[in-house]
Amino acid sequence: MLQTMVSKVAIDCILSEGSEGLQGDGCIYSLSSTPPSITGPENLHPGDYVKLRLWLPDNEGSAIYIDFAEVQWIKHDRIKLDLLLTSPKDQARLRQFVAPTSQAAPVPHRMWEQIVIRA
Repeated sequence: MLQTMVSKVAIDCILSEGSEGLQGDGCIYSLSSTPPSITGPENLHPGDYVKLRLWLPDNEGSAIYIDFAEVQWIKHDRIKLDLLLTSPKDQARLRQFVAPTSQAAPVPHRMWEQIVIRA
């Protein structure tokens, strides 16, 4: 079972500002080849696990690494992922990105745990 959970796909993604929840544009890489090769969403299936590297716009800080995300659905060039394994520090960065300080209402719980990527 553990072997099936090891991700063979990685996605680099730049998050979009002003979007509802986490959304962004990304590039999918197959980790099965050396060096990793670019692939498309047609090679993913619901239930697959992927690794993510998320970049925040206008942020000169480091990327956010998600070691474990599950594909929920694929529709044409869009992929929806559940972020399953995120460090507390990166969770805080994602929450802050989704809810700017000017927003008085709290962030809905799942808004920062899911992302839709155009690949």
